[in-house]
Amino acid sequence: MVLRLILAAGLLLGAGAGFVYVRNGHVLKGDEIGRIEREIGALDQEIELWELRIAAVRDRQELSRRLRWVQSDLADIDLSKVIEIKPEQPAGAPVASVY
Repeated sequence: MVLRLILAAGLLLGAGAGFVYVRNGHVLKGDEIGRIEREIGALDQEIELWELRIAAVRDRQELSRRLRWVQSDLADIDLSKVIEIKPEQPAGAPVASVY
C-alpha cells in the first residue's frame, strides 16, 4: 500500500514537473515571438520612413527645396532645355498614336 502511494505521488510529481517544464517552454517561446514581432514592427516603421524619404527625393520640387536648404551649388534646371528620348519601337510593332 505504501509503495502504491509513493508510486502515485511520484507520478503526480513527475506529471506536475513535466507540465511546469512544458509551460515554461511555451512562455519563453511566446516572449521570443513577441520580441521578434516588435522588431518586425520597428523595421516596418523604418521601411515606411525610408520610402517617404525616397519619395520626397524623387519629387522634383522637394529635391529643389532640399538642395536650396543645404545651400547646394547646383543650378536649377531649365525645363525648356530638357530633351526627352523615347524608346525605339521594334520593327513590325504597331505604332501607337497619341492625340
